[in-house]
Amino acid sequence: MPEGIVIAIGAAVEGDEHFVGEVERVDLDPSGRFATHVTVRPRHEGGAARRVPATLLESGAGGLRLHCTLEEFEQLPADGPVL
Repeated sequence: MPEGIVIAIGAAVEGDEHFVGEVERVDLDPSGRFATHVTVRPRHEGGAARRVPATLLESGAGGLRLHCTLEEFEQLPADGPVL
């Protein structure tokens, strides 16, 4: 993820095909300076939140842009409990 992007909880996440969901959580590296993953809650009911590598995201109009298809998004690891 490029330096200087602001990630807001609740921000919209759009994929290559359409709206995917919203930012639910941001995971930081141990220094607390860089995002490593972003948890995205899908917009459709019952879908599992996915842990998205920050390298797949960039700033977009009104939120974040996810560089993968919906099928690829659904193959990302489901988000687990916060430890």
